[in-house]
Amino acid sequence: MSNYAKWLIRISAVYSLIGAMIGSDLAGRKDYSMIPGHAHILVVGWLTLFAYGIFYYVFKEISMKKTAKLHAWTSLIGGGLMPLSMLIYYKNETSLTTLMFILTASILLLAIILFTIIVFFDKKIFTRN
Repeated sequence: MSNYAKWLIRISAVYSLIGAMIGSDLAGRKDYSMIPGHAHILVVGWLTLFAYGIFYYVFKEISMKKTAKLHAWTSLIGGGLMPLSMLIYYKNETSLTTLMFILTASILLLAIILFTIIVFFDKKIFTRN
């Protein structure tokens, strides 16, 4: 599971940098139209992926390996693409950008559901010898 931890934390650092750069740009231009996307990149892309990475670093023994793998991938995909698709949607609202936003948000929702399933139903994570 530590491989998930490594990649979730590394990708979260990339989203942290992207979020900070967008925030700097917003402040510099005094154009705050992209605040929702900026906030979601930091909260979903950086904070949530980092928290998931720490979870997998701490709880190395997980019995639901396929669920954990699917969770890690849906988190990486949804956690990054949903905020980016949100930015695109707010800048250019079309049927395609709406569909892209809905699809990536659904992937992120699936990641959150999978994490909840792991936390509540994995038999190994809260049993330490």
